[in-house]
Amino acid sequence: MKNNTGKSLTNCNIWFTSDTHFGHKNICRGVSEWKDKDTTARSFDTLEAMNYFIVRNINAVVMPNDILYHLGDWSFGGIENIWKFRQQIACRNIHLITGNHDEHIKKNKILPNCWWSDSDIMLDTDEDDVGLQVCAESLFTSVQNYLELLLDKQTFVLSHYPVEEWFDMDRKGAIHLHGHVHHKFDKCEMNTKYRRMDVGIDWEMFRPYSLEEIMRIMNKRERKKHTS
Repeated sequence: MKNNTGKSLTNCNIWFTSDTHFGHKNICRGVSEWKDKDTTARSFDTLEAMNYFIVRNINAVVMPNDILYHLGDWSFGGIENIWKFRQQIACRNIHLITGNHDEHIKKNKILPNCWWSDSDIMLDTDEDDVGLQVCAESLFTSVQNYLELLLDKQTFVLSHYPVEEWFDMDRKGAIHLHGHVHHKFDKCEMNTKYRRMDVGIDWEMFRPYSLEEIMRIMNKRERKKHTS
């Protein structure tokens, strides 16, 4: 899918993130059951602290009228956490590129105890007579598993997974943004000299990257040549 958004998108701030894993017990060191949690889990004592920290840091920089591209692995801990996380994020415009842990969203499942009211406000209720039930995809501005995005003549190739070669990487210098590897895949966001970057939230203060930050980094990188 190609989205030639042009200048209309640049009237607001644009942000990218991935792998928030809201509600994921094992990625939180204080409650994790992973054997290698000391090196693989996030340094939080409780799941509540991790969730709060991520929500707070997103809302601190991404304003309600901004645009956020989330490159997958939205939440864990059951289908209810999809809505629980979404309702805490102030940004109204979230485009989701699905990851390997977004099965409920990919299947567009109906969210339990969540309804549309007559005024299009989502309600978390046990009553079944307030309106239409809410499907997972409707919580986002768009949902797809791959996106080619054009911003001010710069092409971005967005996917949850990192790839070695991507659309227009050599001819037009397209930038490949991904998640999935939590900044651990050969530290590809640092070691490669090419225009590819892990935008996962597991960096510095657990917050999204702005478009401007990404461009400052990528403008120092080379176009990658096609191998055959």
